[in-house]
Amino acid sequence: MSVGLRYYERVYLRGWSARTCAGDAAASWSACRQGVTALAQDDHQQWIGRCPPGTLTDLFATCAAEAWATLPARARPPVLALSTSKGDMQALAAGLVAGVLPSLARCEMPGMATARALGIRHHLPAPAVAACSTGLMSILAAADLIEQGAAEHGLAGAADRSLTPLLLAGYRAMGILCGSTPPQAFGDPTGFAPAEGAGVVALDRTGPWRLVAGVRLCDASHETHNTDPAALRACLASLWQACPDPDLIVTHGTGTAAGDAYETAGLLSGPWRLAMRLHPKPVIGHCLGASGAVELALALQAPVRRLWKIGLGFGGHLAALGIERG
Repeated sequence: MSVGLRYYERVYLRGWSARTCAGDAAASWSACRQGVTALAQDDHQQWIGRCPPGTLTDLFATCAAEAWATLPARARPPVLALSTSKGDMQALAAGLVAGVLPSLARCEMPGMATARALGIRHHLPAPAVAACSTGLMSILAAADLIEQGAAEHGLAGAADRSLTPLLLAGYRAMGILCGSTPPQAFGDPTGFAPAEGAGVVALDRTGPWRLVAGVRLCDASHETHNTDPAALRACLASLWQACPDPDLIVTHGTGTAAGDAYETAGLLSGPWRLAMRLHPKPVIGHCLGASGAVELALALQAPVRRLWKIGLGFGGHLAALGIERG
């Protein structure tokens, strides 16, 4: 039985762009392939991944412009789905310091500002509740419109630059950060290193990669995390039906004991267990709501024929997609 599965016949990934603490998509892929971490310790010896100075809008604009440049000029207007799972936390923090609380609408403006800068009139933000799956949800939302014929091409992805004291304190209180211990994934999970990043893909009717299928599910067994192994198995089984025998699976690989145990059980539960896996977070950190889009963009550099990307969002949101070289 196919659960939460959608096939695509008309959607291709024509171009992509990413920014992480390791650099652009090519540099980030190279760091992950070599297993050389780009993370650094802050003044409190906590492992984090910061991008060069700038705003959340800067991150969006840089990646969106690079991906946009790969698209040909078309008569029909494109669709834009650039999202952030938390809004502009930097703007919120700066407002609090200044004694002025900015509106939530202002904190959600980076995607809209990017749309205006590119002259795009159709903006489709994914909801914040998608959490760590926000990037993949955004890409699939844009792909839906192209598949339906509502647009011929578009940009989709996510960015996150929210390493503010409030957010970091919350994660520390939850006990899910790696702290001063180098982050690991799957072998000996130690917690994750929070990071900044952005990833954007350009969707078109032609391109080097074809979007074969996407899966969107929710593990509703717990209010904050995934606990029902059947949900992830259903997600992977549906993806296998549509896009079997992947050469590479880009895992979510949070680095927490509970998260990695849940994902490992799913990855070992079917024929996909033999596929090679890539775990980017120990190298570039956990880019939070942007992680799915960031890790997909860097993995598109991989010399493989068929690729899966999995995203496990806080609150049980599961998103995954299968692509193959067109």
